[in-house]
Amino acid sequence: MSRQWDALVIGAGPAGLCAASVIAESGLEVVLVDEQAFPGGQIYRHVTAPGAEERFAEAADYRGGTELVRRFRRSGAEYLPETTVWFLEQDRILASRGEEVLDLRARNLIIAVGAMERPVPFRGWTLPGVMNAGAGDILLKTAGLLPETPVVLAGSGPLLYLVASHLIRKGHPLAAVLDQTPPSNMLKAAPHLPAGLLGLPLLLRGLSMLNDVRKSGTPVYRDVSGIEAQGADRLERVSCFSKGTAHTLEAATLLYHGGVIPRTHMANALDLPHHWDARQQCWTVACDGCGRTAREGVYVAGDCSRVRGAAVAGIAGELAGLAVAERQEGIGPEEFRRRSAPLLRSLAVQTASKAFLDAWFSPRKDLYAVPDDVTVCRCENVSAADIREAVRDGLTDINEVKLRTRAGMGNCQGRTCGPALAAIAAETAGRAIPDMGRLSAPPCGPCRFPPSCGFPKRSNPFPQP
Repeated sequence: MSRQWDALVIGAGPAGLCAASVIAESGLEVVLVDEQAFPGGQIYRHVTAPGAEERFAEAADYRGGTELVRRFRRSGAEYLPETTVWFLEQDRILASRGEEVLDLRARNLIIAVGAMERPVPFRGWTLPGVMNAGAGDILLKTAGLLPETPVVLAGSGPLLYLVASHLIRKGHPLAAVLDQTPPSNMLKAAPHLPAGLLGLPLLLRGLSMLNDVRKSGTPVYRDVSGIEAQGADRLERVSCFSKGTAHTLEAATLLYHGGVIPRTHMANALDLPHHWDARQQCWTVACDGCGRTAREGVYVAGDCSRVRGAAVAGIAGELAGLAVAERQEGIGPEEFRRRSAPLLRSLAVQTASKAFLDAWFSPRKDLYAVPDDVTVCRCENVSAADIREAVRDGLTDINEVKLRTRAGMGNCQGRTCGPALAAIAAETAGRAIPDMGRLSAPPCGPCRFPPSCGFPKRSNPFPQP
């Protein structure tokens, strides 16, 4: 399949759905590509799948997601679900859908692939029964599956209490919540509280989640460190320290959340400029208020540029869609200004309110104080000790460490281990993480080429680092 559109959007979360809708409503040809079988992204995952209303813990999420999808379907935009992008250029992508290889070309590209949970290695994190908190939420929304009890939630960030609230509202008991948020973060967040009140609905929703946990009687351990998952062949216990006191809890499931960071892999593959967010300890993609990047015709929208939540992602997608529509003359400059002005004001307000949450949930300084014997790269079985040894031998760039240890060279191409690899290497070298550089651009998706892809057996379309 080969065809050229006015715009190609990658990702069917709030940002991608809004962007594609605006472009199609402007009379332009747009195609939306997504890995999932149904549109919605993480927050509204599979919101239009059969039985979704019963699986969603919050009615507001269900209503909000269905409204976005209905608008998208009315717009006339083309939709390619269950499609994996594995090669990316400014005006072209190669993707697989089943056994079919798609060669899709467009005059404009919008990357709207959302965010990802920050991977944090700790002792026992590879045991069966241990998974990311977001994975537990996905199982609930897509299949109505609830985790095996006793369930322990651990980590830091709003998603920790969001998942806890969802399970509680489904009548599923929790053994404990292990909150790793440092108490000092409250002092850091206090100066941002007046601006945070601009996002009062978001704050009230957070308070509602906390209230759900309180009313359920779930024990909450504060200022937690030293989390370990223990067991022979699967998870049996979780141990930790809370305010210096040791605790051990029986557990069959541990849902861990290390915060949320932008999914920057596609932007990195296009060599777009990035900024380092020192507070959230992650890379963000450089763009203007309408998602325009340093490359003409390439846009980023939503949480893949900077994590600000579903509501803001929708606004960002709307702005990126308007920018593309103006560039392709689907709308005129005056209409662009008229429609974008209130969206930009709303975006500024929402951004101001997010500074409070960013400060409150900034990562612990010891988040990546990983013991030497812990596996950091699962694909290549690389330990924290291997990474530290490479740095002590004089390696000063993250890609050098990657080549020496093979961390980040497995199937996921550093998507899982990359943040930990960079943090451990930087700490060992006594340098800031951005001073170690960024991992060289990997393929956009796992390299599982179908037989029909057309590449010779010994050919590799991706440059080696």
